[in-house]
Amino acid sequence: MMRPARARFAAALAMGVAAGLATMTPSGPARAAEPFSEEAIHAEIVRLAGPLWRLESLTMETLTVPGRDSGQRAAARIAARMTLAVPTFVVDSREGAVTFLRPAAETGLEKTLTAIALAARSGAGWTVKIEPQNPEILDGVGKPAAELPGRTVLAGSEEARSLREQLDREAQQRLADETARRTRAEELLAQQAATAKAEVERAERGRAAVDARAAQIADLRAKLLGPDRPARIAAYEAALGGNDAALRQLAIEAALQSRDPVLANLALKDWIARRRAVPVQIFATKEDPGSEAVVQNLGPMTLEIEGFNPADGAVAGRLGAPGYSIAKPSSIIGTLAQTELALNSYGCALTLRLTEHRTLDGLLRCQTLPTLIARITLD
Repeated sequence: MMRPARARFAAALAMGVAAGLATMTPSGPARAAEPFSEEAIHAEIVRLAGPLWRLESLTMETLTVPGRDSGQRAAARIAARMTLAVPTFVVDSREGAVTFLRPAAETGLEKTLTAIALAARSGAGWTVKIEPQNPEILDGVGKPAAELPGRTVLAGSEEARSLREQLDREAQQRLADETARRTRAEELLAQQAATAKAEVERAERGRAAVDARAAQIADLRAKLLGPDRPARIAAYEAALGGNDAALRQLAIEAALQSRDPVLANLALKDWIARRRAVPVQIFATKEDPGSEAVVQNLGPMTLEIEGFNPADGAVAGRLGAPGYSIAKPSSIIGTLAQTELALNSYGCALTLRLTEHRTLDGLLRCQTLPTLIARITLD
């Protein structure tokens, strides 16, 4: 069976020569009578054989073509004597970047490549096709040393012996280095194990602390959301009276989101008592098309808390916005009753109610302005 590489060689040889010879137009009767061009066949074989082989001689033997149209067809047997141009080698072994070689063939090795040339004449001249008969003879001779990978050394030579000794020394050194590395790694592993054990113990203590903290928070949340109002209020007051900022914040948030107006009122009182300036967001209403322009002209509105009485929910302060022409910031008085905050100033009233989203939502009504939507976010 023809090897794939040689099969491609054969096909290329046939096609290349046919193409090259088909382009030659006979220049006269003498040319037309010569179906085969030895020069073209010679050049094609040299080109396809490559630098590994040298063409020494080329012979052609004309063959008889049977049939009445034999004058339009011709055949010849070609014998090309090839010699190996360079010595070739095969790989004996590889060690790292070094490749040890064994000789495969010496310069001058002879091979004879045979082929059949078939020619057909048409109006444009002769068309020649070459069919190699034994392309596999060029196989199995190895490769030049320059084409083999790595640093090439001839096996059995003094250089090879010296190199193998050097490679053995390097291997022994690598083994010693690896042994020392493993010893250091084992010592490091022991240290890491001791550190990991201490870390596990620390983590366990941390988890215990986290579990205790989580239980404390869960207990507070359960009391704040439980059915017993006195228990809810007591838990809220205990959280706000302590020094734990997280529990205090959690208690305020839970109280503001609860449905208990008493608990929510306590949280709102604490929130207002801790504030001095509160931003008030203003929004236009769909019912009044002119409210959008009023909102843009007002700009940011601020509630300044100057006094607050947690006992009765009384609020005193100032409310104003840069674009509010009735007064710059105007004095206000108001009251926090349960979860509703009502504030009044000259010509304006702001009424807000606590929502489940931790906001105070309501309306701003002024004598000279359209009704606007107002919101205070309880951050």
